[in-house]
Formats: sequence, structure tokens, C-alpha cells
Amino acid sequence: MLKKKRFILLMAVLGIGLLLAMNFILSNREGDEKFLKPVSKIINQVEAEFDLDFIEILMQNRPDEPLTFSNLSIDSYHKYYLFDESGKLIFWSDFSHIPDFENIKAQENFRILQDREGIYFSKMRRFNRNEKGYILFQTYPLFNNREIQNEYLPSGFNKSVFGNDRLVISAEQRNDFVDVKGSKNEYLFSINFEQGYQAIGQTNNIPLMVFFFSLLFLILISGYDFVKTIWQKGKKIIAVFYASIILFSIRGFMLFFGFPQDYFVFSLFDSSKFASSLFNPSLGDLLLNVICLIIPFAMVLAILLGPSFTEKFYEITSKYKRWYFFVLAYFTSTVLLIGFYSLYINILSNAQWDLNILSIPSFDYFKGISLLLIFFGSAGYLLFTIIALSLVLENRPLSKVYALKILLVFSTPIVIGLSIFNWIYLLVYLTHLLFLISIISFELHKNIFRLGLNTFLTFFFGCLISAIVTGIAAHEVLLERQQQSKIRFGNQQLIENDVMAEFFLSDIMKRISEDIFIKNALTDPLQSKEPIERKIRRIHMTNYFDQYALRVKVFNASGDNVLQRTDEESLQDLRVNYVKSDYVTSVRDLYFIKGTEEIGSNQYFAFIPLYKDDVFSGTVYLELSQIRVLPGSVFPKLLMDQNYQASFNDRYYDFAVYQDGVLQYGVGVFNYRASDLHTSLDNSSLYSSGIYKKQHHHLGVKSDEKVVIVSSPTYSIYYILADISLFFLFYILLTLLSVGIYALLKGLNNFNFNYATKLQMYLNFAFFFPILIISAIILGLLASSYQDELHRQYFQRATLVKDNLSAIMEKQSAGVAEREDFFEEVNNLAGTANIEINVFDKTGYLMTSSQPNIFDKRVVTRYVNPLAMAELIERQNNLVLLEENIGKLNYKAVYSAIRSSDGQNVQAIIAIPFFESENELDILIADVLSNILNIFVLVFIIFLFVSYFVSKNLTFPFKLLTQKLKATDLENNEPMYWPSKDEIGMLVNEYNNMLFKLEASKNVLANTEKESAWREMAKQVAHEIKNPLTPMKLTLQHLLRLQAAGKLDDPQKLKKPVETLITQVDTLSDIATSFSTFAKMPLPKNDLMDFRSVVKSTLELFKNRERGTVTFEDYTENMPLQVVGDDQLFGRVISNLIINGIQAVEGRKKPVVNVYMRELNGKVIVEIKDNGKGIPDDLRDKIFIPNFSTKSEGSGLGLAIAKRGVETAGGDIWFETSVGLGTSFFLSFDLVPHK
Repeated sequence: MLKKKRFILLMAVLGIGLLLAMNFILSNREGDEKFLKPVSKIINQVEAEFDLDFIEILMQNRPDEPLTFSNLSIDSYHKYYLFDESGKLIFWSDFSHIPDFENIKAQENFRILQDREGIYFSKMRRFNRNEKGYILFQTYPLFNNREIQNEYLPSGFNKSVFGNDRLVISAEQRNDFVDVKGSKNEYLFSINFEQGYQAIGQTNNIPLMVFFFSLLFLILISGYDFVKTIWQKGKKIIAVFYASIILFSIRGFMLFFGFPQDYFVFSLFDSSKFASSLFNPSLGDLLLNVICLIIPFAMVLAILLGPSFTEKFYEITSKYKRWYFFVLAYFTSTVLLIGFYSLYINILSNAQWDLNILSIPSFDYFKGISLLLIFFGSAGYLLFTIIALSLVLENRPLSKVYALKILLVFSTPIVIGLSIFNWIYLLVYLTHLLFLISIISFELHKNIFRLGLNTFLTFFFGCLISAIVTGIAAHEVLLERQQQSKIRFGNQQLIENDVMAEFFLSDIMKRISEDIFIKNALTDPLQSKEPIERKIRRIHMTNYFDQYALRVKVFNASGDNVLQRTDEESLQDLRVNYVKSDYVTSVRDLYFIKGTEEIGSNQYFAFIPLYKDDVFSGTVYLELSQIRVLPGSVFPKLLMDQNYQASFNDRYYDFAVYQDGVLQYGVGVFNYRASDLHTSLDNSSLYSSGIYKKQHHHLGVKSDEKVVIVSSPTYSIYYILADISLFFLFYILLTLLSVGIYALLKGLNNFNFNYATKLQMYLNFAFFFPILIISAIILGLLASSYQDELHRQYFQRATLVKDNLSAIMEKQSAGVAEREDFFEEVNNLAGTANIEINVFDKTGYLMTSSQPNIFDKRVVTRYVNPLAMAELIERQNNLVLLEENIGKLNYKAVYSAIRSSDGQNVQAIIAIPFFESENELDILIADVLSNILNIFVLVFIIFLFVSYFVSKNLTFPFKLLTQKLKATDLENNEPMYWPSKDEIGMLVNEYNNMLFKLEASKNVLANTEKESAWREMAKQVAHEIKNPLTPMKLTLQHLLRLQAAGKLDDPQKLKKPVETLITQVDTLSDIATSFSTFAKMPLPKNDLMDFRSVVKSTLELFKNRERGTVTFEDYTENMPLQVVGDDQLFGRVISNLIINGIQAVEGRKKPVVNVYMRELNGKVIVEIKDNGKGIPDDLRDKIFIPNFSTKSEGSGLGLAIAKRGVETAGGDIWFETSVGLGTSFFLSFDLVPHK
């Protein structure tokens, strides 16, 4: 059968390989057509969507109605722009890119538009409205060419159309290019697919991938069958070994060949998101590795729970001292704790996301899978810790104090060491220690593998322990990331040059060199030169340079200072002093000198040459001296090119600079002058892990001369508790989900919960779901409320800006203020309010901006959002909040209208983008969620305990009834009393009525049983007496014959008959004695006794017995074994079972009786095992029936008496037998707790 399966698998693999080889050969013949199909499909779809947009625009704008922004703003598929016949822009649906009309006016149909921003598939249409001609231009991006490239502004080919960048697009037909055609087979554009191109959604090698998956499927099937066969044969450890080999071999091949990340695009296997090692190059690989570990560990778990392993383990532990195994169990659990803790640290240290309460508003499947992996680690830690302790605690049980003493000795050096070196690890181990103490003290290991109320309580407690450990790990990761961020920030303050200043200055120098006004003013001999300096200060210099003192000098082509004729320092002198290789920066014509005691602070020097019509006209000289340090300024991260991001820290902290132990200056909220941080400058902890003072964490970064102390508020204890609550909630949900899946796999009918468990579950669910729903509703309401409050703050700031700018604009209209005054006020307001301000005219074109870089870098165009035009200009609203996006950056912007003095006409539009709006709302939501989670978990835990005691109280009457019903017999039954007349009281009354009826029935039954017993006894006695009477009668008849023959005088002939008569008389006497003993057997006593002494004293009687050997093994050691019963009765029962065991051995075989004594689940168990012939199957049901015996000389009452005595004492008696091997009789009695 096995050979047949192998043959089928081999043929299947060969068949798949042949099929895929043919597919590979045929697929290569397709060439570029294979790549063209998905592109053509998408372009044709875009073409159809262009038509739908055009139809919608025509429907919204009737021929007799004027074109308005309100009607032209539709929910379109793609971007579109409306021009009139003269080329004037009438409407734009997107303000991030607007094509030049000169590039499109000659095109009537589909074409490729290429400009500085990229390559676009486009279509131009003409239509008329109100006897005017208009041109509608629609675009779809094929290639984005960004001047700035970062995470928000990606450049390259559209990934929705093309798989990679190995292609060339042409607007005209060319050789070796394939043509993309429209739905009507008309030519659109051409593409050249270069070597290595990959179509979208296509793997590098589909046949190889199909072959791999098919082969993997076959290997798993055959491997499962192979491992299952070995497992069923009892070779479980070998099965685990082979299963591990198969799984890890598959993973090894996948890692070696880079599968699946090199064969298809799936973000779960993206190494840019997560990569920790060669074996875990992505989060998906880590998930697969963990799954491959779970399967062998599950098999090991099954082995550990099996009876065979338990017996072998007990045999091994009996040969060594007990504390060895306790230390081994504690060590194993500690190693599991380290593995669980390290798993979380490994995931978060190598991931691009966090797992804490602050990350929940942006929860995605990466975080979900990370939590699942951590849950797997938590489950392994909890289960194997409980199993390890269960093995040593269940085996020859000792007192709890002994186990706790060993734990104390084991943990003391660990706690002392961690308290000295690492307080975080100390908290982790103390949590682990609490878990171990709870397992030992409350015997949690007895609850874990049987579903019930205590099982769920144990699960919940385990979830809480894991949540605390995970919460501490999350705090460590947070501290580590915060420390790295502070080090980067501190190094930025110690660095010689200001990277951000250089970045800004490069743009400022470029704008100044291209400024037409400055060039004209410099070359015009009649024009004043002071406006040049004023424009540079007010317009070109951004708010970032408020921390610098600025000096401006303007030199003409001859090198003369046109601003200060009396200045003796010439341009040549400045060049000689500062244009040196030691001062050069990455920006051309910009030089930097590090601040010293002689020259003061850091300084920048810029020499900006000016050319007019390619003729040198002069030089602008900028000198910037750093006078103070700002904690940060409004600067959208989308302007930061990826080349600068490595050295830019986007988080700002409070910090102070010390030199020679003296505070130079401090920046931020924290008061460094009132603190005594200068006394901690020699503390090594300040520079390694940081110190805590005045509810702030301080980290020092030092150079040769300076020390920068970077400070931040300590992480709120509410957030720490919220992290623990969050993990606790996730663990509970995943645990309940796992239990539910396990129950479904095993069958719901196999799980019968008792009444207390059901009541506890109903109470918990009755609490859990309402409070969960209420929490969700409250969270939604508060989030909405916070969002409204944020919007209100945005509106307030926009109104404040509008009021100030309105006043300046009115002065400008009255001729009191100049245009430059308005621009300067915009910059001042932006710096004061720490916001970015853009001002557009009433046509939607940019007038000025506090951050002109965003427009100069063509991140966005100089046109306003068209929705703002519709709301403010056409619908006459004063304020409007719009959600916008630039690339991948989502944000909100407030638009406000500046109206004329009479309030009728709109003069300008103010736009204030809030780039951090999404993060601000997430933080507010996290605050609310942290409070809700903390309250929820606290109430849940309290309610868990309350519901536990409530269920205990509610189920107490049922337990009382159960005990009474168990004790109900035909002897002494006492009625119950229940004070209240509720359902329980009715049940108690019925129970009491039943006792009265039982008493009456007992009397009738007793009389009937007596009569029946005497009849049966008389019958049995008659039968037993007849057995010896028959040989006696025959003997007497024989004597009569001898008398008749006169042979009674012969003593030899008389002796044998007489001996026969005596033997039968003795038999009759034994029968009479046995029945007399049975009839007069007294009721057993119920005294407290030492069961070990009873067993040992009974075995003393068989010590010197000639026939047979009796051995004794005590697995309870010195554990007190106190039971309630009759010591004489127990001794007779044990003695009778030993004698029966000896007599069960026939022939010359030497009888051997082994007596074992164990403790299990609060009971003492005695096993009496013989090596006799065993009990046949047809006789096993009659063993304890009175008068039944398998021996010719037995009365058949011994085992009946034993069973009656044992069960009367509240014990149990049973046997296990194998024909030909022997029989084991078991006695079980409840132990009385030792006081």
C-alpha cells in the first residue's frame, strides 16, 4: 500500500512538472503581448471613465446656465481641467497639478502629456455653453516626477498600471515598441518593455510558483500521513522529530529561494515593513516560522499530557531528590518567560509600527498579526509553565510550603541581581514569580485541562499575567525608541551645521537669484535699494530664521555696497574671509563657521550672484548668526526630501545646553534653571539610560565641550495601565476564540459545563457585552466631540488670522500700507500662531504664503482648492473646513474669506492647512480609549470576582442538596431546613416529603428483603450442607456393609471411613462458622486512623510466609495519610486480598504479591497485584456476589464482605485483570486534610 502511494505521488509530481514546462515554453512565445494586455485593459477602463466624467459634467451644467465651481465640482473618477478658447483656466478639479495650456491646445483626442510633473494619459474635448467654446482636459498619471521625493510624495511609474520601471513610453509610434490602442482600436501611445519588466499582478515565474505550491501540498499530505502512522505506532518522539524535519526543511527551501516575497507582491512579506534576521526577513516569514514551531510544540504537549510519559516521569523522579525537579521546572518556566518577552521585543524592535494604546486609532492587519504572534508566545509560556509545575506537583505530592521554599531559594538571587542592574526586568520577573506562586498556592494546574468555572478563571488570570509582561515589554520598547530619538535630537543640537537651515537657505538663495524685482532695483540707478533688503527680510526669509540675526548687504557689479556706501568692508574682503574650503557646505555659495568663544555663535555666509539677461549685475550677501534656538517651527514633512530625512528628527523635545557645567540656555517648557540637573552631569546613568526628575525623563548627550540634556514628560501611568488593559482584552478575546474553535473541532456535545460554570459565563457575558457596546458608543461620541472641538479651534485660529489680515488689507486699499506690509504680516502671524498661512486672490490664485517652498517645489500648484471657491465665493460662506491630501499625506485645511469693508465682496481667500490634524485626533482618541479600557478592565476584574462569589452563593443550595442526596440511604436520613419560601425552599420541601416516603418504603422493603434474604440463606445453607452430607452418607453405608461382613474389627479398614467422616464434619463446622460470622458481623467503626500504619501492620503478618512473596512500595514518602474508618476491617480486607492473590497462583509457579500505595487527587490508593492466572471474562461480573468463589474450598463471602466494608467507610474497590498475567485489586479512601 505504501509503495502504491509513493508511486502515485511520484507520477503526480512528474505530471505537474511536465505540464508546467509546456506552459512555460508556450508562455514565453507571447513576448510583449503578455505585458501589453493588462496595460491595455486598464487604459481602456480609464477611457470609459473619462466618458462617464464628461457625461456627468454635461448633466450638471445645462447649456443655458453659467459655468460655476459648484456645478463643475463632481465626484469624478479622474482629474479634469476646463479652459476657455483663449486658454484661460476656468476650473480645476485638482490643485496638486495643472497642465500648461500651451502643451495641450493643439490636441483633439487621446495623447500622452509630458511635463515637469510627469507623464499623463489624457483626453481633450470641446463643448459649448452660452455660445462660448470650452476645452475639457482629462488626465490620468502614468509617471510621477517629483522634485521632492519622500514617503508622502513617491515618484516613478503608476503601480496601478505597471509592475516596475523597466519600460519606456512614447507618444508616437516607434520601432520595437508595442502600441496601446483604445476601445475603438485607435492608436493611443506606445510602450517599449525592457528586459526584466514585470506586469502588474504578475509573478516572476507563475509556472514555478504553481509547481512549488503543488509540490508543497503533496509533501504536506504525504508527510502528514507518514508522521501520523509513526504516532499511532506509539513512537511519538520520533514522530515529533520527523514532523520538525519536514516543516523546517520546507521553511529552509522557502528562505533559500526567497519564496514567496520574490515571486509575488504581498505586503505581509515586505522586508521594508519588518525584518529581524536571516530567518525572519519579513513579518509573514516570522508568522510561518511560528506556525512551524507550534505544530511540534503541540505534539510535545500531547506527549507530556499522556499517561505513558507521566508514568515514566514518576519512575525517574523516584530515583532522585525532589528539589532537583522543582528547580528544573522553575528554570524551564523562566526560559519560557524570556522567550515570550524576547518575542515581543524582537517584533517591535524590527517593525515600523508600535503596539500600544497610542497605535490603536491606526490599527491595521500588521498590528493584528503581531498581536496574534505575541498571543502564540503567551500561550506557549503559560501552558508549558503550568505543565512543568503540574508534573512535579502531582508526582508524590508534597506540602505547598516545600514547593514555595524551593521557589524562594531559586528566585532570591535573580531578584537581587535584577534589582541592581535592570528594574524593568525585575518587574517582569516579579510578575512571573506571582504567577508561579499562584499556581502552587491555588493549584491552578488542576484546572487547565478540564473546562469549567475554575478553568476560565485560570485562563483569565493567565491572560492578566501575560498582559502585564507584554505591557512592561511595550514600555521598554517605548523607552528604547524614545532614547534613540533623544540621542538623535541631542546630536542635532551638537552638530556643527544646521541641516534644516541649509535646506531652507538653498531655496531662499535660488528665489533671490531669480527675483526680477531685486534685479531691476539693483540695475536701476534711479531706484532706491532699500526695498531690496526689505523684500529679502519680509518675503524670502521664512519663520525658521527667527532664531538667527540677519545682516543683508547688496553689491553691484563693481563690488560696491549699494545699501551702505560708507561701509569699509568690501565684497572682496568678505570673500577672502569666508570663501574657504574649511567653511564650505553642501549648498553652493553657502559657508558655515562653527561658533566659538572668540566669534560667538554659529554663523552662515551666503554669496548670491545676480544675473540679468545673462549679464552679471551684482551680489547679495547674507550673514546669519544664531542667537537662540527655537523648539520647532511649522514645516510640513512633505517638503523634506528623503536625502535629508536621515539626519532630521521630526520630534521636538525640551533641551538645555551646558558648557563646563554651567547652563548656557534652555529651550521648551521645562525649567532647567530651577532644577538641579547640573549636579547630575557626572552621573553615568544620565548618558546611558537617562534619569527621572520632576516628572520628566532626562537624557544627556555630550561632546568634548558641551552637554545637551534632552527632556520629555514621563510616560503617563494611565497609558501604561491602558497598554496592559489593551493586551488583557486582546488575550481574553483570542483565548475565548481558541476555546470556541477547540470546542467546535471536538464537538459541542462533548463539553458539558456544570451549573456554576454556566451561571458564571452568563453573568460575565451579561456584563461584558453591554459595557462593550456602551464603551464603543461613548468612544464614538467622545471622538466626535473631540473632532468638533478640534474643528472649533481651527476655526478660531483662522478667524484670528482673517481679522488681522483684513485690517492690513483695508489699510492697503486706503493707501496707508503697502503690499509688502501685507506679506510681512502674513509671515508674522504664521510665526506667532505657529501655523502655515496661504493667501489667494478672489480668482483662486496664490498671492503670498508663509511657506513658499511648497509652491516653489511644485508640491502643489498656486491655485486654491476648487471646493473652497464654490463654498466661499459662490455660496458666500465665511469659513469652510475641507479634507485634503497631497500624495499620501492626508490633512485638513480651513478656508476663510477676507471681505471688503462693507462685507459684500470677497477680496482674498485665506487657507490654513493643519498637517498634524490626523495625529492630533488620534492622540485625543487614544486618551479617551485609555480611560475607557482602564475602567472597563478594572470593572471586569471586580465583576469577575463578584460574579464568582455570587455564583458560589447561588449554587450553594444545590451543593447542599447534592450532599444530602449522596448521603441518602435506607438508614439515617435527616430532613433539611430552608428559611425562605422560594424555589429552593419548594425543592427542600419536596426532598423532605421524599424522605418520609422513603422511610415508609424502607420498612416495607426491609421486611421483604429479610424474608427474601432468609429464603436465599436457607437455600444456600441447605446447598452447602448437602455437599458434605453425601460423602458422609456413603461412608456410613460403607461402614454398614463392613459390619454386615464382620470386618469392623480391622482397624485399617475402619480408619479411612472415620477420617472421611471427621473431614466432612469439619467442613460442616467451617460452613456454620462462616455463616455465623457473616450474620453477626458488626457495623464498622468510623475512627480517624493512620492508614500507612494499618497497611504496614497487616503486611507484617506475611513477612515470614513460606509460600509466596509479598512486597511493598510506598510512593507517598512521609506524607500524612489520615483516613476515617475501621482499622480492623481495613486490615482484614487487605489481608483477605493478599491471601486471595497467593491462592490465585497455580502449579509450581511461585506466588508474588506486590502492594503499592499512592496519593492522587486527595485520595490514598492501595494496589494489590498478584501474578496469578487472572479472572476470565465471564466471571468478572460475579466477583463481589456473596457465596460466589472460584476456589473449591472457598465460601465466596470474602470479597463480598470486603466490598461491603470498604463502601460503608466511603471508599471504593475495583480490580483490573489480564488472563494469564494476574489481577490487581485497588482500594481508594478519601484523605482527611492534615491540621
